Amino acid sequence: MRIKHRIEYFFFISFVKYFQLVGLKKTRHSANILGYFLYYLFPVRKKVVKSNLNIAFPNKSETEIKRLTLKTYQNILITFLELMYLPFVSKKEIDESISIHDIEIVKEKLSNNKSAIFLTGHFGGWEFCLSSLSQKIGRPFQLLAQPQSNPFISDYVMKARKTFGNEIILSGISVRKLYENLKNGGIVGIAGDQRGSFEGPRFSFFNRPTALFTGTANISLKTNCLVIMTAFERQPDYSYKIHLEELGFNDLPERNEDKIRELTQRYIFFLEKHIKKNPEQYFWLHKLWKY
Repeated sequence: MRIKHRIEYFFFISFVKYFQLVGLKKTRHSANILGYFLYYLFPVRKKVVKSNLNIAFPNKSETEIKRLTLKTYQNILITFLELMYLPFVSKKEIDESISIHDIEIVKEKLSNNKSAIFLTGHFGGWEFCLSSLSQKIGRPFQLLAQPQSNPFISDYVMKARKTFGNEIILSGISVRKLYENLKNGGIVGIAGDQRGSFEGPRFSFFNRPTALFTGTANISLKTNCLVIMTAFERQPDYSYKIHLEELGFNDLPERNEDKIRELTQRYIFFLEKHIKKNPEQYFWLHKLWKY
């Protein structure tokens, strides 16, 4: 392992221990403060963030775009520090942090070991809430995730996501395992707003065409599982309002390829609706309209 990785991990785990001591509430407050430092001193991909915001919200002033850019960095820090804190979170902290409308209806739909995909995006508190949602639902999730470049940090992050009995499936390695899990009545959590390939289909996202991941729609059609679109909206007090909406499979085209396109677009419109209400809570650091 590289010396660089060990040094990075030393500072990382030092932060983890500190936030474990101060508790979840102060950890979230600290993220807001650290967001200022990230924005002004280490502006990673600031040009990309501003470009994305200008494309998505062409009528917003430059002052408003700057404000949203700063808020975006603060949102990223809150999300990341919540993930660091996950191994230490208590049931009480989850109950105080998460509010889910119609949770009993969802539980009823999942009765009799019904399989489901909880389809979310990189919005709000997706790390904290998606991992914690299994505790509220009462069944473990399989979470599709990507490893980090630093193997030590990656190992910690993967273990954090396994809190509450969840299982991690590395993307690109075992799609078959996800398929088998859904066929056997399992529950899967996926962030479905990842960029697709250059050759892949295009979808309307903020009225601009972009390539997006279509695997979720494909798997859901093959397994006939329930798909619940999910948005984790952060509130001013750092709690979360979780919006759950079943993805409709009604009025689909005849061809399977067209069905996949239509289902993916329906999800993207759901995500876009929530981003428009809280644009600073989206992860704008990726080149969403790269090609």
